[in-house]
Amino acid sequence: MVVNFNGAMANPLAANVAGISPMGVVQYAGNGTAAVGSFTSVKMGPRFGFAYKVDSKTVVRGGYGIFWAPQFAIGSPIATVGYNQTTSPSASVDNNQTPALNLTNPFPSGILQPVGKSLGNLTGIGQSFSLVDPTAKSPYVEQYSFDIQRELPGGVASEVGFVGSKSSHLTTATASINENALNPSLLSLGSALTQTVANPFYQHGGSGVIGTATVQASQLLLPYPTYSSITELLDDNNKAKYYSLVLKAQKNFSKGMSLLSTLTWSRNWDESGGGPGNTLNSGGKGPQNPYNMAAEYAFSNIDTPLRWSTAITYELPFGKGKTLVNKGGALNYLVGGWVANAVTIYQTGFPLQISQSTNFNSAFGYASQRPNATGISPATSGSLEQRLGNYINAAAFSTAGQFTFGNVGRTIDMRGPGQANWDLSVFKNVVIKETLKAQFRCEALNAMNTPLFYGPSVSFGSSTFGKITSQANFSRQLQLALRFSF
Repeated sequence: MVVNFNGAMANPLAANVAGISPMGVVQYAGNGTAAVGSFTSVKMGPRFGFAYKVDSKTVVRGGYGIFWAPQFAIGSPIATVGYNQTTSPSASVDNNQTPALNLTNPFPSGILQPVGKSLGNLTGIGQSFSLVDPTAKSPYVEQYSFDIQRELPGGVASEVGFVGSKSSHLTTATASINENALNPSLLSLGSALTQTVANPFYQHGGSGVIGTATVQASQLLLPYPTYSSITELLDDNNKAKYYSLVLKAQKNFSKGMSLLSTLTWSRNWDESGGGPGNTLNSGGKGPQNPYNMAAEYAFSNIDTPLRWSTAITYELPFGKGKTLVNKGGALNYLVGGWVANAVTIYQTGFPLQISQSTNFNSAFGYASQRPNATGISPATSGSLEQRLGNYINAAAFSTAGQFTFGNVGRTIDMRGPGQANWDLSVFKNVVIKETLKAQFRCEALNAMNTPLFYGPSVSFGSSTFGKITSQANFSRQLQLALRFSF
Protein backbone atom coordinates (compact mmCIF):
# COMPACT_ATOMS: atom_id res chain seq x y z
CA MET A 1 0.00 0.00 0.00
CA VAL A 2 1.20 3.49 -0.88
CA VAL A 3 1.13 5.46 2.35
CA ASN A 4 2.76 8.69 1.25
CA PHE A 5 4.00 10.77 -1.63
CA ASN A 6 7.02 12.69 -0.36
CA GLY A 7 7.03 15.86 -2.42
CA ALA A 8 10.05 17.26 -0.60
CA MET A 9 12.32 14.42 -1.65
CA ALA A 10 14.21 14.54 -4.98
CA ASN A 11 13.44 11.58 -7.23
CA PRO A 12 16.26 9.63 -8.92
CA LEU A 13 15.91 11.45 -12.26
CA ALA A 14 17.31 14.58 -10.64
CA ALA A 15 20.81 13.14 -11.04
CA ASN A 16 20.28 12.46 -14.77
CA VAL A 17 18.95 15.83 -15.92
CA ALA A 18 20.83 19.12 -15.73
CA GLY A 19 19.09 22.40 -14.91
CA ILE A 20 15.97 20.91 -13.35
CA SER A 21 15.45 19.19 -10.03
CA PRO A 22 12.34 16.99 -10.19
CA MET A 23 10.82 16.25 -6.81
CA GLY A 24 8.53 13.59 -5.39
CA VAL A 25 8.93 9.95 -4.37
CA VAL A 26 6.30 7.27 -3.80
CA GLN A 27 6.60 5.61 -0.40
CA TYR A 28 5.14 2.22 0.50
CA ALA A 29 4.20 0.94 3.92
CA GLY A 30 7.41 0.09 5.74
CA ASN A 31 9.45 2.87 4.12
CA GLY A 32 9.54 5.05 7.21
CA THR A 33 5.91 4.52 8.15
CA ALA A 34 3.47 1.64 8.40
CA ALA A 35 0.22 3.60 8.39
CA VAL A 36 -1.62 6.18 6.34
CA GLY A 37 -3.68 9.08 7.63
CA SER A 38 -3.68 10.99 10.89
CA PHE A 39 -6.74 9.55 12.58
CA THR A 40 -7.88 10.21 16.12
CA SER A 41 -7.35 7.09 18.22
CA VAL A 42 -9.38 8.25 21.21
CA LYS A 43 -12.67 9.74 20.02
CA MET A 44 -14.30 11.71 22.80
CA GLY A 45 -17.99 12.09 22.04
CA PRO A 46 -19.60 14.24 24.74
CA ARG A 47 -23.39 14.57 24.74
CA PHE A 48 -25.41 17.14 26.65
CA GLY A 49 -29.17 17.48 26.83
CA PHE A 50 -31.86 19.01 28.98
CA ALA A 51 -35.64 19.05 29.26
CA TYR A 52 -37.60 21.61 31.28
CA LYS A 53 -41.32 21.43 31.99
CA VAL A 54 -42.59 25.01 31.95
CA ASP A 55 -46.17 24.01 32.82
CA SER A 56 -48.49 21.03 32.34
CA LYS A 57 -48.67 21.62 28.58
CA THR A 58 -45.27 23.10 27.69
CA VAL A 59 -41.81 21.52 27.58
CA VAL A 60 -38.50 23.03 26.47
CA ARG A 61 -35.71 20.74 25.24
CA GLY A 62 -32.19 21.18 23.92
CA GLY A 63 -29.02 19.25 23.28
CA TYR A 64 -25.52 19.13 21.85
CA GLY A 65 -23.27 16.26 20.89
CA ILE A 66 -20.15 15.30 18.94
CA PHE A 67 -20.45 12.27 16.67
CA TRP A 68 -17.47 10.69 14.93
CA ALA A 69 -18.23 9.61 11.39
CA PRO A 70 -16.76 6.55 9.65
CA GLN A 71 -14.27 7.08 6.86
CA PHE A 72 -15.49 6.61 3.32
CA ALA A 73 -15.11 3.01 2.10
CA ILE A 74 -12.63 2.87 -0.79
CA GLY A 75 -13.34 -0.65 -1.96
CA SER A 76 -10.95 -3.47 -2.73
CA PRO A 77 -8.50 -3.91 -4.20
CA ILE A 78 -6.86 -0.50 -4.11
CA ALA A 79 -5.24 0.36 -7.44
CA THR A 80 -1.77 0.73 -5.97
CA VAL A 81 0.97 1.90 -8.29
CA GLY A 82 3.46 -0.88 -8.91
CA TYR A 83 0.89 -3.58 -8.27
CA ASN A 84 -1.77 -2.38 -10.70
CA GLN A 85 -0.79 -1.27 -14.18
CA THR A 86 -2.55 0.16 -17.22
CA THR A 87 -0.98 0.96 -20.59
CA SER A 88 -2.80 3.45 -22.79
CA PRO A 89 -2.20 3.75 -26.55
CA SER A 90 0.02 6.67 -27.56
CA ALA A 91 -2.75 8.75 -29.15
CA SER A 92 -0.77 12.01 -29.11
CA VAL A 93 2.33 13.52 -27.63
CA ASP A 94 1.19 17.17 -27.84
CA ASN A 95 -2.14 17.21 -25.98
CA ASN A 96 -4.12 15.88 -28.97
CA GLN A 97 -3.08 18.70 -31.29
CA THR A 98 -1.78 16.13 -33.76
CA PRO A 99 -2.44 12.37 -33.83
CA ALA A 100 0.33 9.91 -33.13
CA LEU A 101 -1.60 6.64 -32.94
CA ASN A 102 -0.16 3.85 -35.04
CA LEU A 103 -2.48 0.84 -35.12
CA THR A 104 0.34 -1.52 -36.04
CA ASN A 105 2.19 -0.45 -32.90
CA PRO A 106 -0.15 1.43 -30.51
CA PHE A 107 2.31 0.99 -27.63
CA PRO A 108 5.67 2.24 -28.98
CA SER A 109 7.06 2.52 -25.46
CA GLY A 110 6.05 -1.06 -24.64
CA ILE A 111 3.46 -2.60 -22.32
CA LEU A 112 3.82 -1.48 -18.73
CA GLN A 113 4.14 -4.40 -16.33
CA PRO A 114 3.35 -4.54 -12.61
CA VAL A 115 6.71 -4.39 -10.89
CA GLY A 116 5.79 -4.24 -7.22
CA LYS A 117 8.28 -2.25 -5.13
CA SER A 118 11.29 -3.34 -7.16
CA LEU A 119 11.77 0.10 -8.74
CA GLY A 120 12.19 1.77 -5.37
CA ASN A 121 12.13 5.54 -5.74
CA LEU A 122 11.51 5.19 -9.49
CA THR A 123 8.04 3.76 -8.79
CA GLY A 124 5.32 5.55 -10.73
CA ILE A 125 7.71 7.76 -12.72
CA GLY A 126 5.90 9.02 -15.84
CA GLN A 127 2.54 7.66 -14.75
CA SER A 128 -0.67 8.61 -13.04
CA PHE A 129 -1.38 7.02 -9.68
CA SER A 130 -3.51 7.45 -6.61
CA LEU A 131 -2.96 7.27 -2.89
CA VAL A 132 -4.94 7.76 0.26
CA ASP A 133 -4.48 11.22 1.75
CA PRO A 134 -1.57 10.65 4.18
CA THR A 135 -2.82 13.48 6.42
CA ALA A 136 -6.53 12.51 6.42
CA LYS A 137 -8.11 13.11 9.83
CA SER A 138 -11.11 11.48 11.44
CA PRO A 139 -14.35 13.17 10.32
CA TYR A 140 -16.77 14.33 12.98
CA VAL A 141 -20.09 16.13 13.26
CA GLU A 142 -21.25 18.57 15.93
CA GLN A 143 -25.03 18.43 16.29
CA TYR A 144 -27.24 20.76 18.29
CA SER A 145 -30.95 21.36 18.75
CA PHE A 146 -33.46 23.44 20.69
CA ASP A 147 -37.22 23.04 20.60
CA ILE A 148 -40.41 23.99 22.41
CA GLN A 149 -43.31 21.55 22.56
CA ARG A 150 -46.84 22.65 23.42
CA GLU A 151 -50.07 20.68 23.77
CA LEU A 152 -52.92 22.32 21.83
CA PRO A 153 -56.66 21.73 22.12
CA GLY A 154 -57.84 18.49 20.57
CA GLY A 155 -54.87 16.49 21.77
CA VAL A 156 -52.50 17.97 19.16
CA ALA A 157 -48.83 18.18 20.16
CA SER A 158 -47.20 21.14 18.44
CA GLU A 159 -43.48 21.74 18.23
CA VAL A 160 -41.17 24.44 16.95
CA GLY A 161 -37.46 23.73 16.94
CA PHE A 162 -34.04 24.61 15.62
CA VAL A 163 -31.74 21.82 14.45
CA GLY A 164 -28.21 22.32 13.14
CA SER A 165 -24.88 20.66 12.56
CA LYS A 166 -21.31 21.51 11.69
CA SER A 167 -19.16 18.84 10.02
CA SER A 168 -15.38 18.81 9.77
CA HIS A 169 -12.75 16.74 7.93
CA LEU A 170 -15.34 15.16 5.65
CA THR A 171 -14.18 13.11 2.70
CA THR A 172 -14.45 14.89 -0.65
CA ALA A 173 -17.25 12.82 -2.10
CA THR A 174 -17.47 13.34 -5.86
CA ALA A 175 -13.95 14.00 -7.01
CA SER A 176 -10.46 13.36 -5.78
CA ILE A 177 -7.84 16.07 -5.57
CA ASN A 178 -5.07 16.16 -8.17
CA GLU A 179 -1.93 17.05 -6.25
CA ASN A 180 -0.05 17.53 -9.53
CA ALA A 181 -2.21 20.25 -11.07
CA LEU A 182 -0.55 23.33 -12.54
CA ASN A 183 -0.18 26.26 -10.15
CA PRO A 184 -2.85 28.79 -11.28
CA SER A 185 -0.32 31.62 -11.11
CA LEU A 186 1.29 30.11 -14.22
CA LEU A 187 -1.87 30.41 -16.31
CA SER A 188 -0.73 33.95 -17.16
CA LEU A 189 1.78 32.34 -19.53
CA GLY A 190 -1.14 31.66 -21.83
CA SER A 191 -0.50 29.82 -25.08
CA ALA A 192 3.13 29.23 -24.11
CA LEU A 193 1.83 26.48 -21.83
CA THR A 194 0.49 24.47 -24.76
CA GLN A 195 3.60 24.66 -26.90
CA THR A 196 5.45 21.44 -27.72
CA VAL A 197 8.96 21.50 -26.29
CA ALA A 198 11.86 19.09 -25.98
CA ASN A 199 11.55 16.64 -23.10
CA PRO A 200 14.65 16.84 -20.88
CA PHE A 201 13.70 13.54 -19.20
CA TYR A 202 13.57 11.57 -22.47
CA GLN A 203 15.83 8.49 -22.41
CA HIS A 204 16.88 9.18 -18.82
CA GLY A 205 14.60 6.54 -17.31
CA GLY A 206 10.87 6.10 -17.18
CA SER A 207 8.00 6.03 -19.64
CA GLY A 208 4.62 7.70 -20.07
CA VAL A 209 4.79 11.50 -19.88
CA ILE A 210 8.58 11.42 -19.71
CA GLY A 211 9.03 8.65 -22.28
CA THR A 212 8.61 10.79 -25.40
CA ALA A 213 11.02 13.17 -27.12
CA THR A 214 8.64 16.11 -26.76
CA VAL A 215 6.02 17.16 -24.23
CA GLN A 216 3.62 20.01 -23.69
CA ALA A 217 5.41 22.87 -21.94
CA SER A 218 2.96 22.82 -19.02
CA GLN A 219 4.14 19.32 -18.08
CA LEU A 220 7.56 20.68 -17.13
CA LEU A 221 5.94 23.34 -14.94
CA LEU A 222 3.90 20.95 -12.83
CA PRO A 223 4.82 20.61 -9.15
CA TYR A 224 6.08 17.09 -9.96
CA PRO A 225 6.95 17.13 -13.69
CA THR A 226 8.08 13.51 -13.87
CA TYR A 227 4.54 12.30 -13.04
CA SER A 228 1.13 12.63 -14.64
CA SER A 229 -1.85 13.14 -12.30
CA ILE A 230 -1.41 12.27 -8.62
CA THR A 231 -4.87 11.58 -7.28
CA GLU A 232 -5.37 11.97 -3.55
CA LEU A 233 -8.21 9.80 -2.33
CA LEU A 234 -10.15 10.47 0.86
CA ASP A 235 -9.05 14.09 0.96
CA ASP A 236 -10.44 15.35 4.25
CA ASN A 237 -10.66 19.08 3.58
CA ASN A 238 -14.41 19.07 3.02
CA LYS A 239 -16.58 20.84 5.56
CA ALA A 240 -20.32 21.22 5.80
CA LYS A 241 -22.89 23.25 7.68
CA TYR A 242 -26.62 22.72 8.13
CA TYR A 243 -29.36 24.46 10.05
CA SER A 244 -33.11 24.22 9.99
CA LEU A 245 -36.32 25.50 11.53
CA VAL A 246 -38.83 22.72 12.11
CA LEU A 247 -42.58 23.09 12.73
CA LYS A 248 -44.43 19.94 13.70
CA ALA A 249 -47.98 18.92 14.63
CA GLN A 250 -48.83 15.42 15.83
CA LYS A 251 -52.07 13.87 16.98
CA ASN A 252 -52.16 10.27 18.13
CA PHE A 253 -55.17 8.26 17.00
CA SER A 254 -58.26 9.43 18.86
CA LYS A 255 -61.82 10.31 17.89
CA GLY A 256 -61.22 8.59 14.57
CA MET A 257 -58.23 10.65 13.50
CA SER A 258 -54.41 10.62 13.55
CA LEU A 259 -52.12 13.28 12.11
CA LEU A 260 -48.42 13.93 11.64
CA SER A 261 -47.34 17.02 9.72
CA THR A 262 -43.84 18.51 9.56
CA LEU A 263 -42.63 21.66 7.80
CA THR A 264 -38.86 22.13 7.57
CA TRP A 265 -37.03 25.24 6.39
CA SER A 266 -33.31 24.57 6.07
CA ARG A 267 -30.03 25.55 4.43
CA ASN A 268 -27.13 23.22 3.68
CA TRP A 269 -23.59 24.10 2.52
CA ASP A 270 -20.55 21.98 1.69
CA GLU A 271 -17.47 21.82 -0.55
CA SER A 272 -18.26 18.81 -2.74
CA GLY A 273 -21.33 17.14 -4.13
CA GLY A 274 -22.85 13.85 -3.09
CA GLY A 275 -26.02 12.20 -1.96
CA PRO A 276 -29.44 11.63 -3.53
CA GLY A 277 -29.61 15.12 -5.00
CA ASN A 278 -27.14 14.18 -7.72
CA THR A 279 -29.66 12.30 -9.85
CA LEU A 280 -32.06 15.24 -9.84
CA ASN A 281 -29.64 18.12 -10.37
CA SER A 282 -26.78 16.55 -12.37
CA GLY A 283 -24.35 17.50 -9.63
CA GLY A 284 -21.03 15.97 -8.70
CA LYS A 285 -18.38 17.85 -10.68
CA GLY A 286 -14.77 17.94 -9.55
CA PRO A 287 -13.15 21.14 -8.28
CA GLN A 288 -12.41 23.85 -10.81
CA ASN A 289 -9.23 24.88 -9.01
CA PRO A 290 -7.78 22.39 -6.50
CA TYR A 291 -5.57 25.18 -5.13
CA ASN A 292 -8.65 27.08 -3.97
CA MET A 293 -11.08 24.66 -2.39
CA ALA A 294 -12.70 27.54 -0.51
CA ALA A 295 -14.20 28.58 -3.86
CA GLU A 296 -16.03 25.23 -3.94
CA TYR A 297 -17.97 26.06 -0.78
CA ALA A 298 -21.57 26.58 -1.85
CA PHE A 299 -25.11 25.30 -1.40
CA SER A 300 -25.02 21.54 -1.13
CA ASN A 301 -26.29 19.42 -4.00
CA ILE A 302 -28.94 18.12 -1.58
CA ASP A 303 -29.97 21.53 -0.21
CA THR A 304 -33.75 21.87 -0.37
CA PRO A 305 -34.98 24.86 1.67
CA LEU A 306 -38.61 23.82 2.11
CA ARG A 307 -40.10 20.38 2.74
CA TRP A 308 -43.62 19.77 4.00
CA SER A 309 -44.76 16.22 4.65
CA THR A 310 -48.08 15.11 6.10
CA ALA A 311 -49.67 11.77 6.97
CA ILE A 312 -53.33 11.69 8.03
CA THR A 313 -55.85 8.96 8.77
CA TYR A 314 -59.57 9.67 9.28
CA GLU A 315 -62.32 7.23 10.16
CA LEU A 316 -65.60 8.48 8.75
CA PRO A 317 -68.15 9.01 11.58
CA PHE A 318 -70.80 6.71 10.14
CA GLY A 319 -72.04 3.33 11.30
CA LYS A 320 -72.30 1.36 14.50
CA GLY A 321 -70.52 3.05 17.42
CA LYS A 322 -70.07 6.34 15.50
CA THR A 323 -71.73 9.71 15.93
CA LEU A 324 -73.75 9.46 12.72
CA VAL A 325 -75.98 6.61 11.51
CA ASN A 326 -75.22 4.69 14.71
CA LYS A 327 -77.00 1.56 13.65
CA GLY A 328 -76.13 -2.04 12.97
CA GLY A 329 -77.46 -4.40 10.35
CA ALA A 330 -77.32 -3.91 6.59
CA LEU A 331 -77.02 -0.11 6.83
CA ASN A 332 -73.89 -0.45 8.94
CA TYR A 333 -72.34 -2.76 6.33
CA LEU A 334 -73.02 -0.09 3.73
CA VAL A 335 -71.94 3.18 5.42
CA GLY A 336 -69.79 2.05 8.35
CA GLY A 337 -66.13 1.12 8.55
CA TRP A 338 -64.79 3.59 5.98
CA VAL A 339 -61.28 5.02 6.54
CA ALA A 340 -59.56 7.68 4.39
CA ASN A 341 -55.75 8.05 4.36
CA ALA A 342 -53.40 10.54 2.75
CA VAL A 343 -49.61 10.95 2.62
CA THR A 344 -48.29 14.12 0.97
CA ILE A 345 -44.86 15.55 0.22
CA TYR A 346 -44.10 19.05 -1.05
CA GLN A 347 -40.44 19.90 -1.54
CA THR A 348 -38.38 22.55 -3.33
CA GLY A 349 -35.82 21.45 -5.92
CA PHE A 350 -32.07 21.08 -5.58
CA PRO A 351 -29.58 23.80 -6.63
CA LEU A 352 -28.07 23.51 -10.09
CA GLN A 353 -24.37 22.91 -10.68
CA ILE A 354 -23.35 24.57 -13.94
CA SER A 355 -20.16 23.55 -15.72
CA GLN A 356 -18.83 23.94 -19.23
CA SER A 357 -19.21 21.07 -21.67
CA THR A 358 -15.59 21.68 -22.72
CA ASN A 359 -12.98 22.00 -20.02
CA PHE A 360 -10.27 24.04 -21.72
CA ASN A 361 -8.00 23.60 -18.70
CA SER A 362 -8.12 19.80 -18.41
CA ALA A 363 -4.56 19.51 -19.77
CA PHE A 364 -3.34 21.42 -16.71
CA GLY A 365 -4.85 18.93 -14.23
CA TYR A 366 -8.10 20.78 -13.42
CA ALA A 367 -11.16 18.53 -13.10
CA SER A 368 -13.77 20.98 -14.40
CA GLN A 369 -14.30 24.49 -15.68
CA ARG A 370 -17.28 26.70 -14.95
CA PRO A 371 -18.62 29.54 -17.14
CA ASN A 372 -18.83 33.22 -16.28
CA ALA A 373 -22.03 34.91 -15.12
CA THR A 374 -23.30 37.68 -17.38
CA GLY A 375 -25.59 39.30 -14.80
CA ILE A 376 -28.76 38.09 -16.52
CA SER A 377 -31.09 35.90 -14.48
CA PRO A 378 -30.84 32.21 -15.41
CA ALA A 379 -34.55 31.68 -14.65
CA THR A 380 -37.08 31.55 -17.46
CA SER A 381 -40.80 32.33 -17.26
CA GLY A 382 -43.86 30.15 -17.65
CA SER A 383 -45.15 26.98 -16.07
CA LEU A 384 -42.84 24.04 -15.53
CA GLU A 385 -44.39 22.17 -18.45
CA GLN A 386 -43.82 25.19 -20.71
CA ARG A 387 -40.17 25.42 -19.65
CA LEU A 388 -39.10 21.81 -20.16
CA GLY A 389 -37.19 22.71 -23.33
CA ASN A 390 -35.87 26.01 -21.94
CA TYR A 391 -35.58 25.68 -18.16
CA ILE A 392 -32.33 27.69 -17.93
CA ASN A 393 -31.67 30.94 -19.76
CA ALA A 394 -28.37 30.33 -21.57
CA ALA A 395 -27.83 34.12 -21.86
CA ALA A 396 -27.06 34.13 -18.11
CA PHE A 397 -23.66 32.55 -18.84
CA SER A 398 -20.70 33.05 -21.11
CA THR A 399 -17.85 30.70 -21.90
CA ALA A 400 -14.71 31.01 -19.79
CA GLY A 401 -11.68 30.78 -22.03
CA GLN A 402 -8.59 28.66 -21.69
CA PHE A 403 -6.17 29.74 -18.95
CA THR A 404 -9.05 31.23 -16.91
CA PHE A 405 -11.54 30.09 -14.28
CA GLY A 406 -15.23 30.90 -14.56
CA ASN A 407 -16.76 33.03 -11.81
CA VAL A 408 -19.93 30.98 -11.37
CA GLY A 409 -20.07 29.20 -8.02
CA ARG A 410 -20.04 25.43 -7.65
CA THR A 411 -23.82 25.54 -7.31
CA ILE A 412 -26.23 28.40 -7.97
CA ASP A 413 -29.38 29.23 -6.06
CA MET A 414 -31.57 28.49 -9.07
CA ARG A 415 -33.10 25.10 -8.52
CA GLY A 416 -34.35 22.16 -10.46
CA PRO A 417 -38.00 21.09 -10.35
CA GLY A 418 -39.51 20.45 -6.94
CA GLN A 419 -41.73 17.61 -5.81
CA ALA A 420 -45.47 17.49 -5.11
CA ASN A 421 -46.86 14.05 -4.40
CA TRP A 422 -50.11 12.68 -2.97
CA ASP A 423 -50.69 9.04 -2.05
CA LEU A 424 -54.36 8.43 -1.21
CA SER A 425 -56.24 5.37 -0.04
CA VAL A 426 -59.69 4.36 1.14
CA PHE A 427 -60.24 1.33 3.37
CA LYS A 428 -63.54 -0.41 4.07
CA ASN A 429 -63.52 -2.54 7.25
CA VAL A 430 -66.17 -5.22 7.66
CA VAL A 431 -66.74 -7.41 10.72
CA ILE A 432 -68.28 -10.61 9.39
CA LYS A 433 -68.29 -12.17 12.82
CA GLU A 434 -66.17 -11.79 15.94
CA THR A 435 -63.34 -14.00 14.67
CA LEU A 436 -63.54 -13.11 10.97
CA LYS A 437 -62.90 -9.64 9.58
CA ALA A 438 -62.39 -8.34 6.06
CA GLN A 439 -60.81 -5.17 4.68
CA PHE A 440 -61.15 -3.81 1.17
CA ARG A 441 -58.43 -1.36 0.07
CA CYS A 442 -58.34 1.06 -2.83
CA GLU A 443 -54.97 2.82 -3.06
CA ALA A 444 -53.74 5.48 -5.47
CA LEU A 445 -49.99 6.16 -5.60
CA ASN A 446 -49.14 9.56 -7.09
CA ALA A 447 -52.85 10.12 -7.01
CA MET A 448 -52.71 13.57 -8.65
CA ASN A 449 -50.51 12.17 -11.44
CA THR A 450 -47.92 14.89 -10.84
CA PRO A 451 -44.57 14.27 -12.57
CA LEU A 452 -41.29 14.63 -10.69
CA PHE A 453 -38.80 15.74 -13.32
CA TYR A 454 -35.09 15.24 -13.27
CA GLY A 455 -33.01 18.39 -13.31
CA PRO A 456 -32.11 20.06 -16.60
CA SER A 457 -28.84 19.52 -18.43
CA VAL A 458 -26.28 21.77 -16.74
CA SER A 459 -23.48 21.29 -19.27
CA PHE A 460 -23.11 24.81 -20.67
CA GLY A 461 -22.21 24.74 -24.34
CA SER A 462 -23.93 21.45 -25.11
CA SER A 463 -26.96 21.24 -27.40
CA THR A 464 -29.13 20.04 -24.51
CA PHE A 465 -28.15 22.74 -22.01
CA GLY A 466 -31.12 23.89 -19.94
CA LYS A 467 -33.45 21.16 -21.21
CA ILE A 468 -35.35 18.68 -19.05
CA THR A 469 -35.69 15.37 -20.85
CA SER A 470 -36.90 12.80 -18.31
CA GLN A 471 -38.85 12.31 -15.11
CA ALA A 472 -37.97 10.42 -11.95
CA ASN A 473 -41.32 9.09 -10.76
CA PHE A 474 -44.08 6.92 -12.17
CA SER A 475 -47.53 7.84 -13.40
CA ARG A 476 -50.57 7.33 -11.20
CA GLN A 477 -50.92 3.73 -10.03
CA LEU A 478 -54.12 2.23 -8.69
CA GLN A 479 -54.26 -1.02 -6.74
CA LEU A 480 -57.14 -2.91 -5.16
CA ALA A 481 -56.81 -5.46 -2.39
CA LEU A 482 -59.05 -7.63 -0.26
CA ARG A 483 -57.74 -8.86 3.07
CA PHE A 484 -59.23 -11.35 5.50
CA SER A 485 -58.21 -11.63 9.16
CA PHE A 486 -59.26 -14.64 11.23
